[in-house]
Amino acid sequence: MSDNSIASKVLRSSLWQYLGSWIDKLIGFFATIILARILVPDDFGVVAAASLITGLFHVIGSVGTEQYLIRKKDILRSELDTGWTINIIMKSLSAIGIFLLAEVIADYMDDSRLVLVLQIISFSSLLAGFNNIGMVLYEKDYKYKPRFVIRLISRLISFFAKVSLALYLDNYWAFIIAEFIEVTIFLIGTFIVHPFRPRFSLLNWKQQWLFSQWILLKSIFVFIRFRVDKILLSKFLPLEALGLYTVSMDLATLPAGQLIAPVMEPLYVGLSEIHGDKVLFADKVHKALSLLFIIVLPVAFGIYATADNLVYILLGEKWQHAVPLVTVVAFVLIPGVLGDFLTRVMTALGKVKLIFKFELVLGLFAISIFMFLAKSMVLIDFAILRVTLTGINTIAVLFVLTKITSLSFIRITLLACLPLISAVAMLYAVLLITPVISGYSLLIQLLIQVCMGAILYLYLISSFIYFVQK
Repeated sequence: MSDNSIASKVLRSSLWQYLGSWIDKLIGFFATIILARILVPDDFGVVAAASLITGLFHVIGSVGTEQYLIRKKDILRSELDTGWTINIIMKSLSAIGIFLLAEVIADYMDDSRLVLVLQIISFSSLLAGFNNIGMVLYEKDYKYKPRFVIRLISRLISFFAKVSLALYLDNYWAFIIAEFIEVTIFLIGTFIVHPFRPRFSLLNWKQQWLFSQWILLKSIFVFIRFRVDKILLSKFLPLEALGLYTVSMDLATLPAGQLIAPVMEPLYVGLSEIHGDKVLFADKVHKALSLLFIIVLPVAFGIYATADNLVYILLGEKWQHAVPLVTVVAFVLIPGVLGDFLTRVMTALGKVKLIFKFELVLGLFAISIFMFLAKSMVLIDFAILRVTLTGINTIAVLFVLTKITSLSFIRITLLACLPLISAVAMLYAVLLITPVISGYSLLIQLLIQVCMGAILYLYLISSFIYFVQK
């Protein structure tokens, strides 16, 4: 196969992957916005708590069989059958674990409603293990369109089912039933779009398990690290607080993700191709960071400035307690996006072991801090601590990168100055005009804030860049 042919396939597959990810997030965001007006924070809290548990067991049950098969040059029938069987076994064990531990988990979170919720959800986990392993053959040949299609169909049907059930049932069961519908449709879809019919076999289980066990350990650790705040929050505060926290995080971070995601992957691919040239690599990273600063800083400050109107317009009056949370978690965007990019930089350099060491050290640090302070914290404190720890993690990664590459900490700091000055000026102007436009409807207020803020920021940043380059 020619290089041009491979490049063409990689480009097409990347497009389908990105499109799928973007639409998936967009559907999730709109579902949250619509359901927030129908249901109450307590309903979202029950679902968020259940998602924490099922997410952990999903990680435990996902042992990387697909990654193992994709990296092989030639895949034998027996290897596909073994991968499918391992998936079924691990997902079955996860489902049994969720079902049997439902009461223990409900006691931990002090909410008896979780018992039945988790027991029902366990069947969804079981079904997911039976997905057609033949889909791996499509992915190995860079054919991501079939997965995109069945994923889109299952998500859309689940979306409409969720909204309809929420209107009819008026409680959290809308999420649970819709989840079961989505998993079932996706399972059926995998067998419709691919002709492979797997059989039970454990012929190659040792080879696959040796590969998978390390993925499993890392995945469990990363999952706990990034959700320790929600795990402990569900222990020490009512589930209503968890609902507020989860939805606030989605509202503050998801829209920005739609803007930034298109930039991240091409940047990573470009950096991977030039990692051998230290000077050029550092120059490209500096320029990429400058672009990220220009995008993420105004978004974070803008969400902070418009949090009141955003919450009332998108979520409704019953979510008013989410306003302080949104103003705080808006700033997790800055270290979060930069940290993600810096990790990609390390990956492009081939520093995979170093990344794992960072995950371990910084993860243990974050988990320890949360466990030590959680019992005495109120809801807003969880948000503040999450932003603070994310910031510390990003600074630590940046400091190490400047030591092992030609990146300049001072230059990166200076690159952030102009977007920061522009974003602060935008924030001041929006806050200044807010009392003046208070007589208009909330929607009109938000539109004025966004338009004026965007125009002012673009004018300032363009002017700064013009004078610097002159």
